[in-house]
Amino acid sequence: MRKALLFAPMLMLLLTACGGGGEKVDPAAELQAQYAALGSATMEADVICHYAGEIRTYTLLCAYTPAESTVTVLSPANLSGISATVADGKLHLNYEDISLDAGGYSAAAISPVAALPRLMAAAGSGYLTEQSEETVGERSCLRLACDLPDDKETVYTTWFDQETLLPLRSEITTDGEMVFEVAWNRFEVTGQAAPEDTQTTPPPDEAQPEGEDSGQTAPEDPAAPAENGTQPAEDTWTEAEEAAAYAAAEE
Repeated sequence: MRKALLFAPMLMLLLTACGGGGEKVDPAAELQAQYAALGSATMEADVICHYAGEIRTYTLLCAYTPAESTVTVLSPANLSGISATVADGKLHLNYEDISLDAGGYSAAAISPVAALPRLMAAAGSGYLTEQSEETVGERSCLRLACDLPDDKETVYTTWFDQETLLPLRSEITTDGEMVFEVAWNRFEVTGQAAPEDTQTTPPPDEAQPEGEDSGQTAPEDPAAPAENGTQPAEDTWTEAEEAAAYAAAEE
């Protein structure tokens, strides 16, 4: 059974912010902030590659971190077990204890194994070019289209379930042409980035004067994970509920 782990409690903060009073929250900006805080995740997806004259489909398993990701091919059978490390715009292919430097890749010709890490980079730090609310299957989604600084000709579009904030499907286009379609099967958050990795530098006119202390300390996050690694019961879903988003999206 396909299984997805809710971004809990990290993404539950977004749902609370959107539903409460006070200052209006931009859902797209808040969603990107949550993905920017993603330290590690395990994800699985079917990737349909549109090449000139042919279409190929791969099932990929990705152990993701912002700095480096390992992607393993699950299907087709003749490629099963081949893995690649994606880091700093380079690919290293690994097969039967042999590692081969596959060189750099450009976004105009992304390798299929780089598709999932690139989509995560766009979700967390891409420049937002479009946003809308759409339906995938029976799920209400927030659609975000982003590009990345190293290639603004490529657009990374993902439909995020508005209830769980999980990715349901994605597309990667270059110069207006479809390159990849992605159907997400599994998305499990395994870690958050350290606060210093996600904080932004305030504008010069808002920066704290050197040597001064604001006298304030960050309040303890009431939705932080318990020390034993378990989540509060109210922030978790049953396996059937977690799988429902993907099942509904395929109908």
